[in-house]
Amino acid sequence: MKLIIAEKPSLGRSIMDSLGEKFENHEEYYSSENYYVLPLHGHILELKDFEEYPENKGKSMWSVKNLPFFPGEYEYNISRGNKKTYDCIRKLLKQPEVTEVIHCGDADREGQIIVDLVLEKIGNTKPVSRPFIKSTTREGLQKAFAERRPNEEYRNINAEGKTREYVDFDFGKNLSRYASRKAGARSGLNVGRVIGAIVTEIYNRDLEIENFVPRNYFKVESDGEIKLTSKQEFEGAQEEAAKEYARRLNESDLRVTDVKKAKQTKRAPRLFSQTDLQGAANKRHGFAPKRTLRAAQSLYEKGLITYPRTNTNYMAEGDRPMIAGILKKLGPEFEMKRVFDDSKVDGHSAITPTGKHPELTGDEHKIYMMILNRFRAVFCKEACTVLKTTLTIDSRDPRTGECIEQFKVSGEVPLTQGWKKFEPVSEQETVLPELNAGDPVEHDFQPVAAQTKPPAHYTVTTLGKWMQNPFRKSEEDEVDYARMLSGMEIGTEATRAAIIDKAIAKDYIKLTKNTYTIQPNGRFLVESCRVLGIDMSSVKTAEMGRDTKAVSRGEKTCEEVLAAVRKEITDIIGSAPAGPVDAPQPTEFTCPRCGKKLQGTLKKLECECGFVFWKTVAGKWLDDEAIAALLAGKKTKLLRGFKSKAGKSFSAYLEMKPDGGVAFAFPEKPEKVSLGNCPKCGKPVYENKKGFGCSGWKPGGKGCDFIIWKYDRATKKKTTAEQVKKMLAEGGPEEG
Repeated sequence: MKLIIAEKPSLGRSIMDSLGEKFENHEEYYSSENYYVLPLHGHILELKDFEEYPENKGKSMWSVKNLPFFPGEYEYNISRGNKKTYDCIRKLLKQPEVTEVIHCGDADREGQIIVDLVLEKIGNTKPVSRPFIKSTTREGLQKAFAERRPNEEYRNINAEGKTREYVDFDFGKNLSRYASRKAGARSGLNVGRVIGAIVTEIYNRDLEIENFVPRNYFKVESDGEIKLTSKQEFEGAQEEAAKEYARRLNESDLRVTDVKKAKQTKRAPRLFSQTDLQGAANKRHGFAPKRTLRAAQSLYEKGLITYPRTNTNYMAEGDRPMIAGILKKLGPEFEMKRVFDDSKVDGHSAITPTGKHPELTGDEHKIYMMILNRFRAVFCKEACTVLKTTLTIDSRDPRTGECIEQFKVSGEVPLTQGWKKFEPVSEQETVLPELNAGDPVEHDFQPVAAQTKPPAHYTVTTLGKWMQNPFRKSEEDEVDYARMLSGMEIGTEATRAAIIDKAIAKDYIKLTKNTYTIQPNGRFLVESCRVLGIDMSSVKTAEMGRDTKAVSRGEKTCEEVLAAVRKEITDIIGSAPAGPVDAPQPTEFTCPRCGKKLQGTLKKLECECGFVFWKTVAGKWLDDEAIAALLAGKKTKLLRGFKSKAGKSFSAYLEMKPDGGVAFAFPEKPEKVSLGNCPKCGKPVYENKKGFGCSGWKPGGKGCDFIIWKYDRATKKKTTAEQVKKMLAEGGPEEG
């Protein structure tokens, strides 16, 4: 008899289905003529907490004087509700007819140690084999079982899994207790190495946005039959210079000097990694990462997709036969493509369907169709092609022939749909008029006021890509697989969704639709840790991940990695500042009530007279400049980044109220200037972004519908405010 230990019940059912034997249910396990199958429920063992080690008996392990604590030997408890399962495994292992244990944890370091730790705690002496399961289809499981290897060959993955667990235990348990005590946080601070890096990154980005000072400038544009934008930019005080440059361009001879037409092939998107799938599902369906992972995991357990917790967009060479079989089922529209690259695959290939055609509903249906259609798009035989036209347009001085500026504009016309049949992409098409070299181009350049924009908040997609590779130069760069596969990541595909969910539950960050923002609790966590010398940066977290990954390659030992982490923890706690980190400290701020110097903590300013000033207003952390203005009885400058109760961002000035609180003041909107009276109803006509419309208009097509568009595409004529003013004074636009 062979004892099969499956990581979860759904996998156990799939394995039994693939073995072709009749199984009997014994509550905790199943039996057939040749097998026992016993499913776990994920981790059934958990590391003991500090207080459970004998050497800590009678000590307060939340006291800084008793920290740090590092176990000599890490000990495990059976987690709640799993004792019967544990006892059953031990009982079956004692059966003399059991000659082999088949280890069916998921094909990663987490799945490796889930089963290994149970066997080690029981003291198993029987031979253990390991099928590395990538697909839970009948064929995939039969192949994995036929090719199973001695479990000893995976000892480095076991060592990597334990190292990660021990590092997270030492780092998180010691520093969370230390920081909570020193910061005086009643609800406790979570100083995990991954959650800390995520919260810190969102904090840094939001601080950059809040402190961003926009630069005003003028650009020069012509918005006619072809939109042309000059490369010249003029600072905010140079409006006259911008007008003069626009005048020069308007007086110039603007002609097409070159026309290039070329057929181009649009590259198909890549297969999904878990990060890419989460980003796409959030954009298309509004799913949070955890919701996407839950649906994908269920699809995998039903044998409908391959292993979902993967960090690559590529397939292993060994997957060619499986892909060929799926393509054959899909039909002649599809063919093999260059997606196979072992150097970019670390155990798990990209997510693909398995070839089954299921009946699904809800989230599972939506996620399955995304995976299926992405697969169809990647392997589509027909190319997606466009005819790209590029016009070169010169602006020349009519007197001297000097080229004032050269413009290049491009447009595309679809030729063949190709992969877009399966995965349409919403793109704003630029259609150019049919022009030849030498043809004049209509133009009317005008100065347009513009302003530089702050960096964008992190979204589900951009945060996911940052966690995959926090050292990319930009969010558009290709994933650096060399870094990623060497462990230079923030967390793993298997853990990120749960950790982000935990950060949201702790109110460190907030996810609104697809945008992450820092919360006051998150600011307090980051700023407390900085005062305490706890490095939660992405660099430090990625370095620990790299060292842990090196264990799986035999380049480092678990003991070496732990020694370095323990030294860092010891140094941090050994250099603790005297007293609580959030104890009141003297400041240079003066109390507006009594004139004495205020004492400050991370969250507030206070005075012995009873005056208290909180540093956060509507989710925004106030800087020293804003605080100083308010305490002096002045209005602040316009501040960005406040959050309404509905979660919307807004900007406002702040003013101090008599009771010491603060009040919002909003910038006055410039009064609209009427261009004249509407010829239909007599109400004022105002200029808006695209035209000149009657103020009697109402949403839903109600009210007066009078409007004059700024640019008429049919006649290719542009209308200015001065022209509209003149028309209305004369009784309205001309007929026709």
